[in-house]
Amino acid sequence: MDIPLIDFASYDESDATAMRKLAEQVNAALTGIGFMSLKNIGIPPELQAEIFAASRAYFSQPEAEKRKLGYSSAEDNFGYQGVCEESLEPGQPPDLKEALTMRDLDSKLSLEWPDPDFRDLLHRFYRECLSAAYRIMRVFSIDLDVPEDYFVKVHSGENVTMRLLHYPPLSATTHGQLGAGAHTDYGMITLLFQDEVGGLEVRDTDGQWHPVTPVPGAVVINVGDLTERWTNRRYRSSMHRVQPRGGVGDRYSIAMFVDPDPQTEVVCLPSCTDDAHPPLYPPTSAGEHILQRIQATHLGA
Repeated sequence: MDIPLIDFASYDESDATAMRKLAEQVNAALTGIGFMSLKNIGIPPELQAEIFAASRAYFSQPEAEKRKLGYSSAEDNFGYQGVCEESLEPGQPPDLKEALTMRDLDSKLSLEWPDPDFRDLLHRFYRECLSAAYRIMRVFSIDLDVPEDYFVKVHSGENVTMRLLHYPPLSATTHGQLGAGAHTDYGMITLLFQDEVGGLEVRDTDGQWHPVTPVPGAVVINVGDLTERWTNRRYRSSMHRVQPRGGVGDRYSIAMFVDPDPQTEVVCLPSCTDDAHPPLYPPTSAGEHILQRIQATHLGA
């Protein structure tokens, strides 16, 4: 499936016409399938290549080395999780992936990292992704008729999570398992960087699954449940999964989950409600919503 591809090179806060046109393109994508690919998002390609190389090197280490950054708790949401230690789809086998999860990386720099150079690279990429996310949010604000900083000001980074992900190839014993079970994302927006292997699938409104073909140089963007609530289901938080592909080797991806600060109250926006479209959701706390979703995915949590 070819999700909408949008060239973000036209982003220019001093050009109201260009920003409005960009907002219209984003609206068309997110009110439809809820996914889009953005090119020229502003993150240097050489930095993306460097972070993927570092991810491959990290996951190639022995298990004991990877667990030096061991996962602590759903509340902290930081550290290494091994293959089949998470299940995104209740009632299905555990997910065939391993991950290095890093929530609120700004506050974790003083920890005793096994490799300080790796830490610094991760943090550089994290900050670039957060800056790109802020630009996307400003486009949302134009489309949704709210102040420019409406979303940016409640995304300090405290509830932002970056994950390095490795999906091993299928084997005889893992046949039928998903790399990531069917799920929606929890918060505001997700930035997904993926290699050429593919495997991401999105479910449309008719319940049909469609593979998302990787586009070189483009970043996949989708909105999460809290954005769907904010927009009264105008922007769609679509179900998606990762289907392992036999015979094509390992899959690597990097996901940046940009979610509101925990104390943020998410209420349906006035621009998305009227007499014909009353609010579909009650107000909710961003922190409580996201924590409940995370706790439900970790086996034994």
